Amino acid sequence: MPLFDVRALAQPVYQTEYKTPLPDDVAVIIPLFNYGHTILDTLRSVINQDHNQLSITLVDDCSTDDGLEKALAYLKASEARFRRVHVLRHERNQGLSMTRNSGIAWSAEPYLFMLDADNRIRPPALSRLLAALKISGAAFAYSQLTLFGSETGIGVADVWQPSKLLRGNYIDAMALIRRDALVSLGGYETLADDHGWEDYDLWCRFAKRGLSGVFVPELLCDYRVHHSSMLRTRTNRNAAALEAEMLLRHPDLA
Repeated sequence: MPLFDVRALAQPVYQTEYKTPLPDDVAVIIPLFNYGHTILDTLRSVINQDHNQLSITLVDDCSTDDGLEKALAYLKASEARFRRVHVLRHERNQGLSMTRNSGIAWSAEPYLFMLDADNRIRPPALSRLLAALKISGAAFAYSQLTLFGSETGIGVADVWQPSKLLRGNYIDAMALIRRDALVSLGGYETLADDHGWEDYDLWCRFAKRGLSGVFVPELLCDYRVHHSSMLRTRTNRNAAALEAEMLLRHPDLA
């Protein structure tokens, strides 16, 4: 993690009593920024998972809409579903990478799943990904995507092969990651052009460290395509700058 107290960036808004961690505990980390119109759909998808040893850490990055209030009310009403509920709020806007890092710093579970507040996961996602991690010994597990919303289709995920990262990112941020592996890499980096690709950078750093991912060839995660999704706005408009930064950060990708 960065060389400062990441936990100090956020203040607890609500938390339930912490239970002793179990070997199969999974924490779903949800960064929230102005997604009041989708956050309940996202939370329902987590509650409907079939994995029981489940916690949730939601970090609000200074939203200006009613997303935090909606999420807080929903999680309070549903807290019995989780081993722990943790809702945090940043003192000031930090961006996606640091919001994920706050979730990592404030959680303790051995497995962490990254879920943006406009996406959702299907009922067997966490149990399938956890099983794949255990069987494979990989550092993280990911699945195929279904696109929904203003576009529909299937994602581009494929089997883990670091050489494929030469041609671009084929692994979405929605992945189940071993905490020890993620912390050993220092969490997510904040890119100079902070418009996405934090996950791409992370997979490149995993590959350079000799850590592997495992692909579960099932449609377990749903990526929402809409006018304000990162895929359709900042990431595409800033593709040239992001590609230049990735080459500077990972010259071996050239």
